[in-house]
Amino acid sequence: MRPVRLWIGLVLLLLGVLGVLDATGVVDAGTAIEPWWPVGIIGLGLLAMLTTRQISFWPIVITGFGLILLADAQNWATGSLMGPAVLILIGGAVLAGLARHRIAAPVTEPVAVFSGARAVDRSEHLTHSDVTAVFGGATLDLREAHIDEVASVDAFALFGGVKILVPTGWRIAVGGLPIFGGYEDKTTGNGTLPPDAPLLKVNATAIFGGVEVTNDPK
Repeated sequence: MRPVRLWIGLVLLLLGVLGVLDATGVVDAGTAIEPWWPVGIIGLGLLAMLTTRQISFWPIVITGFGLILLADAQNWATGSLMGPAVLILIGGAVLAGLARHRIAAPVTEPVAVFSGARAVDRSEHLTHSDVTAVFGGATLDLREAHIDEVASVDAFALFGGVKILVPTGWRIAVGGLPIFGGYEDKTTGNGTLPPDAPLLKVNATAIFGGVEVTNDPK
């Protein structure tokens, strides 16, 4: 399991456990969560950098945003920091939009966190890949890759969208876990392909998001 997905799963699990404890009167979940909830955002930004193995723009902005919110929740400042934190996030979005066409960092396994990511995999013997979108969109282009027999992709979309581009000669098998989201195979020719055609298995987790497998880059 990739770090970003592991972190999201642990945070949701912790919130669920605290909710149960609060409902049963064991702890006051609000008091326990309120000072520390920004740690979830900080961890998301740090793990996004760890996963992509690079210090990139949006993870830095998300991490800084979380640190400011943590300072606000811990009352480390005399005034509210929520307003400045929102301005920093909006300013980062504006700058990212201006620089989008100039900055292109190739990522083997695209991870989009509050942004967009795209990667092209040209593996001669593709066996497995991952793609993650959290409040953003991620595209994994496999049209120049080669599968010997069977390969798999783990796709994770949380409040975001994942697109997997594949060549027309591959058979596709999509399955997984949709939670207020969905996944869809939009490829053509599956029914006319020979049974020994390369097979790509897509394991999709879509939580308030979507995963799409298609031949069309548009």
